Amino acid sequence: MNPNANVRRVLALAGAAVMLLSPASAADSVEASKTGTARITGIVPVLRKKIPSAIKDYGPPPAFKVDKHEPPRSAVWVGSGAAPTNPATTTPLRIQQSGYQFRPALAVVRSGTPVVFPNEDRLYHSVFSKSPPRRFDLGRFRKGEEPTAVVMDSPGLVQLFCEVHEHMRANLVVVDTPWFAVTDTEGRFSIEGVVPGRHVVSIWLSPKQTVTQEVDLAPGQTLDVNWSNLAQEPTK
Repeated sequence: MNPNANVRRVLALAGAAVMLLSPASAADSVEASKTGTARITGIVPVLRKKIPSAIKDYGPPPAFKVDKHEPPRSAVWVGSGAAPTNPATTTPLRIQQSGYQFRPALAVVRSGTPVVFPNEDRLYHSVFSKSPPRRFDLGRFRKGEEPTAVVMDSPGLVQLFCEVHEHMRANLVVVDTPWFAVTDTEGRFSIEGVVPGRHVVSIWLSPKQTVTQEVDLAPGQTLDVNWSNLAQEPTK
């Protein structure tokens, strides 16, 4: 048999196999080979938390309008044990006081990240936290002022309050991993760039409840999960 004919036959079969791949599948394979990382997407529960009632106005007329509190969301992160990021080279997270609410009301940052609290309202604010991972008190500051950034040194939950407006609440989840996300209001999330391997995924549902799941991620894999039915207790 002609050796060249065999070579041509093998190449033809290989070409046919490639044609069986859809364009999307081929693109995914190329992208996976470039990055070697994995992606996890899916849905987790979102607890319907009780939101503090806001005072309807502050000071003499005209009243200062208080906007609605943001709808509840959850936080998701993959892994733990990563070293803190360098505050000097990390872009600060901005948590505004706007409409007499914290914006965003839930955020996730990697440990070592600086956080700033600009005041966008006409009245003074005074942001503080008594949470063990990062206690601080910025004192009172007016619109247009931006107090010195607070570096979130250690992982854990930092609950935020305003000394002037007691209805204002926010949660800042500090994690020791570069892979994290805040869900949308339906609990959907997406986290990219995860190093392949076995990981613990943590799901923050409320200050009193965080649950975990284990996953195995392969290079180039997109893992889609449905954890919407995780056990949960009512949140007061």
